[in-house]
Formats: sequence, C-alpha cells, structure tokens
Amino acid sequence: MSNNQKIFWLRSESKENEFRRALTPNDCVQIIKEGHQVIVEDWKDSIIPTEEYKKSGCQIKPAGSWVESAPGSAIIIGLKALPENIESFKHTHIYFAHCYKEQEGWMELMQKFHLGGGRIIDLEFMYDENGRRTNAFGYWAGYVGAALGALFSSAKDLEAAKDELKRLRQFSDKSKLIDFVKSHSGSVGEAIVIGAKGRSGAGALDFLSSVDWKVTGWDQAETSKGGPFSEILNYDLFVNCVLAMKPMAPFITKELIKTKNKKLKMISDVSCDPDSECNMVPLYERATNLEEPLVEVIKGEHSVHLCAIDNLPSILPKESSFDFSSQLAPHIINFDENSGPIKGALEVFEKIGRPLKG
Repeated sequence: MSNNQKIFWLRSESKENEFRRALTPNDCVQIIKEGHQVIVEDWKDSIIPTEEYKKSGCQIKPAGSWVESAPGSAIIIGLKALPENIESFKHTHIYFAHCYKEQEGWMELMQKFHLGGGRIIDLEFMYDENGRRTNAFGYWAGYVGAALGALFSSAKDLEAAKDELKRLRQFSDKSKLIDFVKSHSGSVGEAIVIGAKGRSGAGALDFLSSVDWKVTGWDQAETSKGGPFSEILNYDLFVNCVLAMKPMAPFITKELIKTKNKKLKMISDVSCDPDSECNMVPLYERATNLEEPLVEVIKGEHSVHLCAIDNLPSILPKESSFDFSSQLAPHIINFDENSGPIKGALEVFEKIGRPLKG
C-alpha cells in the first residue's frame, strides 16, 4: 500500500441510542475505487445493515475490534465518544471529540492520546477556506431539536409522549417524525429560533414550518447587543442553535425566567454545551437523553422545561447519516494531512494538547 493509500476503519459506536454511521456503503465504494481499504465493524445498532457494506467491497470485522486488531496506521472513523475503559489511544481518530473547550473529562482524554501516541481529527474543527465547517449534522440536529421542543411544549399528555419516544428511539424518515409530533400535540404555538441563518437554524425553521408553528428567527443582527434577552419569554418555545466558540453573555438565565409574566414553556438547546464556559443556555449541568429527555429548570405553576440531547440526529439516523457521509467522503477519498481541513484539525489537536505533554 502506497503512502497515498490508507486503511479506514469504520468503528461501532458505544454511545447509547446511537444509530448513525459516518460513512455510507455508496461512499465507501468511491473510497475503495481510489485505492484505499475500508474496514467496517459489524454493529447491531447501525441504521445501515452490515451486509450493504459487505456488498460494497468493505471488509467486515466484529464490533469494537479496532482496539486490538486495527493496525497502527489505520485511521479510525466514528462519530461519538470513544469507550472510557481504554487506557490509551495509538491510532488517528476522526470523530466528534468534544474536548477542546475544557468539557468534562477533556484533559483525561487528551492524556490518553498522548500516552498512546494517537491523534484526533475532530470533525467539529475541520474548516474550509472560508472558515465554514466541512462536516456537520447541524441541519438534522436543528430539525429534531425543534421537533422535540414542539412536542414537549404542546403535548396533550407529556408522559405518554415521552414514553412513546423512549420506546421508538428513532424514525425511519422525517415524515414519520412529523406525524408523531402532530399526533401528540394539542395545539400549535409560537417559537423563537436563535441562530436561524446557520445549518441548525435552517433545520429548526423547516420543521416548525412543517407543523404550522409561527416562528421568529434571530441571528447575529438581533443578538449583537448581547444577552440575556427578555424577548424570549414571549414565545412558547425557544430553540437555541448557536454553538459559541468563546465565552459570551448568555441568551437566557434562571433569573430572567423566574418571572411569572412569561409565555415560555420549553427550551430546546440544540447546541447542547452544558459543561463549557461557552454555554449560551446556562440552566443545566448535563445533557439529557431519550430515557430522561427533560430537565425542569423552573418548577411550579409557571414551569419551564429544557431538552438538551447531544445526539439529536440519531433520532433520524438514515437521513442524517447519508447527508453527513456525502460531506465527509471527499475528505476521506483525498485524505491530506498537509493542507486543507484535515491539516487544520490536526493543528488544533497539537495546539490544545501541547501544554499537557510536559
């Protein structure tokens, strides 16, 4: 295998309620055509059957086998967190590491990479020449985040809606999600989406429009003066689609929403950054999940709930996987550590991790 040809190992995911794949079989075909080798783990929760990868020319290995079986030169591709019980990482990993803004456990994770000599190509820090992220689930995160926000703020029977969502865990396509929300909703409402011009915001606006909610979209022009913003209280639902990269004044605070003179019932924090100083919705300490999707941030007669699931697109795993794979595949086909988004992501890893090496 030449220096230009790589071994890409598509690993299984260990996060609960995760069903997505970073690469689809059709895109793997194109990667293989360029001379690369693609190994795919047989993961039972994958939205895409393993057999489809096999038919596409991929080699199939058992779930989790990358830890012991992947050669050191293999590039391990995944989406969410790596297993915590591994003492060190020797491979180059492409995934969402969520460790560069001093999130919980970030230092331990970086030290494991330094101990094993591995590297992180963080999907969140791959940028094109215009400073735009090259790979993102943002649209589908916003779409599902708005769906859950609308569901939980207007449900005729909140507990019944939560129980059915927990049982279903995912939807085969977006029309099924729309039908699910409509079937549980007692009424339509009004929502404000902050970050409306971004990918997540676009997804949120699209979903809310599909269920006939009245929507107000805010972006930089409306938020430039700095929060918190009392205007949020005038809506049934607030959907936050802004992932801040540096500390700023939050959009909303507990002090602001303690007032009884408010319409707000529900917050959907699509960006879900609770353990970072960059959190724009500092009302909760941990992400929620399908088992317990809501946090009651204000209790009582005028209660306000918050939903902050950190893998929202897994609720629409097929559509989000195919969309994401189409974004990622060109960078895998033309894998280049010396220029472009991959080089930039590796430089971020070195910059953040360098002080820890000593």
